[in-house]
Amino acid sequence: MATPETTPQPPVRMFRHHSMLIGLKRSGFHSHLRKSAARGKFPGWQIFLPQNLLPWLWNCTKYSFRRKHPFLAYPAHGDQGLYPLVSADGGPTIRLSIAGDWGTGTEEAYKVATLMNDSGPDYTVHLGDIYYVGDQSEVSQNCLGKATDGYEGVKWPKGKVGSFSMNGNHEMYANGDGYFDDLLPTLGIPGSRDRTQLTSFFCLENDVWRIIGLDTGYNSIGLPILGEIPFINQIPGIRATCKLEASMMNWLRTVVKPQERPRTTILLTHHQYFSAFEDVFPKPAKQLSEFFSGQELIWIWGHEHRFAIYEKYTPGAFSAYGRLVGNGALPVEIMTPKKPDEKALQYYDIRPYNAYKGVTVGYNGFVNLEINGNSARLDYRDVNNKKLVVEQFTVDGGKLSQRFEFVDESMTRGSAAPPELTAAAAH
Repeated sequence: MATPETTPQPPVRMFRHHSMLIGLKRSGFHSHLRKSAARGKFPGWQIFLPQNLLPWLWNCTKYSFRRKHPFLAYPAHGDQGLYPLVSADGGPTIRLSIAGDWGTGTEEAYKVATLMNDSGPDYTVHLGDIYYVGDQSEVSQNCLGKATDGYEGVKWPKGKVGSFSMNGNHEMYANGDGYFDDLLPTLGIPGSRDRTQLTSFFCLENDVWRIIGLDTGYNSIGLPILGEIPFINQIPGIRATCKLEASMMNWLRTVVKPQERPRTTILLTHHQYFSAFEDVFPKPAKQLSEFFSGQELIWIWGHEHRFAIYEKYTPGAFSAYGRLVGNGALPVEIMTPKKPDEKALQYYDIRPYNAYKGVTVGYNGFVNLEINGNSARLDYRDVNNKKLVVEQFTVDGGKLSQRFEFVDESMTRGSAAPPELTAAAAH
């Protein structure tokens, strides 16, 4: 079996602002918080609310004194991360089930995983983020199904052909060790040459479609803690750029070759390239212009804890239909648009799901992607398996066309929502 190559890393960077956490001990605090939030088989979603910040701060600070895991690239010989996009039964329909920000170990995570599994996917893809920091113990409980602290573990659902997981910023809070060393070896394509997922990026393709998963998480931290604080993180050198690593860019040039071997591309990343709600990370889109200039893509991401659909948007050299599915299992933030890019927003979900101490959260969910010939159908579901939106993309002469097949009346319309798909017309 081939082993992935690594990229040399700079010396470990010390976090100078750790004094605010002096005296905060593990001493069962995390376990107590988990047990006080729920009395069931799984910890309650409440432990991930903003007011419960101490476990996250403690873990981030603990790992800030350690070296970041080397970035893994494909070996010179062996598995190159380019896999055929096929169905398990050999038929024309290929099914993928995708969720983002799912790794919480909560009952919602269990329900979403069960629904994904029940859909019978050929492939499953996690868009990244294992909480709090994606270290070995959290990967073990929240993704591999191993019981901890008196709670049942939750398993990531496996596809019939293969399964993948993206790298998120939370995995990198623990320097990526749990993600690269413990999670990736359990994923991949069992029938491929090297069987496990060797790196944090990959490509699935057939004659018409290409699905590319890229790692925007590796460079998503910036300065520890400070890189997450609004206003402070606007200072140059503090906020993360989410830039794509050089070895990943070289893989796109020499293995995937999007310009020489054109396909209609579905791009999967953890971070957003534009947003109606939050700050954006434009660096990856600028880097990808080399490969997709003048093309139209479907870009699916997580990171923001909500579900939203955008019309075709052109932030630079290429156009993309943005799809935000960061509602896998973390408490969903209910928010109205506040950014200039809200003009491209078509639909978003702000239905209340639950509340705790005055904080209301929205519905978790996932998306099933079905590819057949020159069409791709995306079926967005919530944690109760309620169908929210169904849309279809069709390829004709290398150009994408899109139409909504169904929009539930509970969906909130953005300013760009097509008038023919009002709540009444959606049925």
